[in-house]
Amino acid sequence: MSNYIHYTKKLGLFIYITCIVLVLNIKIVNAQTTAGNAIYNFLSLPYSAKVTSLGGVNISSMENDIGMAMYNPSLLLPTMEKTLTLSVKPYFAGIQQYDFMHVNYWEKKKITWSTGVHYMNYGNINMTDLAGNEIGTMHPVDYALQFSAARDYIQHFSIGASIKFIHSNYGLYKSNGLAMDIGLKYLSENQLNQGSILVNNMGMQFDNGHSQQELPFNIIVGWSRKLANAPLQFSLTADRLSVWNNVYYDPVYAQTQGETAPNNLQNLINHLTVATELYIGQQIDFDLGYNFIRRYDLNIQNQSNGLNGFATGFGIKLERMNFQYGTSFFQQNSYHHFTVVYKTKK
Repeated sequence: MSNYIHYTKKLGLFIYITCIVLVLNIKIVNAQTTAGNAIYNFLSLPYSAKVTSLGGVNISSMENDIGMAMYNPSLLLPTMEKTLTLSVKPYFAGIQQYDFMHVNYWEKKKITWSTGVHYMNYGNINMTDLAGNEIGTMHPVDYALQFSAARDYIQHFSIGASIKFIHSNYGLYKSNGLAMDIGLKYLSENQLNQGSILVNNMGMQFDNGHSQQELPFNIIVGWSRKLANAPLQFSLTADRLSVWNNVYYDPVYAQTQGETAPNNLQNLINHLTVATELYIGQQIDFDLGYNFIRRYDLNIQNQSNGLNGFATGFGIKLERMNFQYGTSFFQQNSYHHFTVVYKTKK
């Protein structure tokens, strides 16, 4: 009975602290947004090929993947100690995304902690004056330096948090910000079910002499289940829970195209991403994901929309190194994501 009271108090304390942080955060001069028009939107991109292959958002998969833990700190585990990961995702026009993370374990305090960087390189862009004359080039970049920590909270629960220093440099225009993520993870006793909730990008842009812009605030809930007698895992993720209608809808444009506003059922579905993972032995897994809102946003009436919303990929596990590949489909294009995970300690 005393253990139950102890656990209840700890869980209640977590909920209370989270609510206080949310309330205080909302009061910081509209420092985060729930409906778009945000600065630092690169923070919403998937950090690893594994997440890309699962539909672009997943916070609950039981893969012990440190690329996923970079996005959801409650997924950090002591078994990840002395492990590092590097991800590369090339886009069009020379745009590149890089993600790096290294994990350590503090035995005395039973805390798993990590450092990492999420980096966007937009290549070289010509600078012109008002008359269109070239006056040089600029090299725009976005990056976030991140520190994360996690530990067991109560039985079956783990809690994690990340602090991110954010910097954007677009030639003459520069911006800095600070954000925080808080995650809570539940793993069932039989280790076949895992759920997680993540409060993402709480924080603010520092005053740079201009009006402050909002951060891409987000609340995400995810649940994953492994089958006891089959090599399969299924995931359901609910994204952007801080706003009900999370699509862009222009009534003037919609009227010219004969489109209608999304109904309540469509709004509900647009929050969801589903995924499945198939394991072949201990070394290989195949992934498939479907992101409903991506399909909705990209589809064009009276045209072939192909595999919009779908994502797929695979992973290969070796003794001390893992290789992951993920790809997602956008109209007639697909983008490739590569991740290497290396354990420096046997």
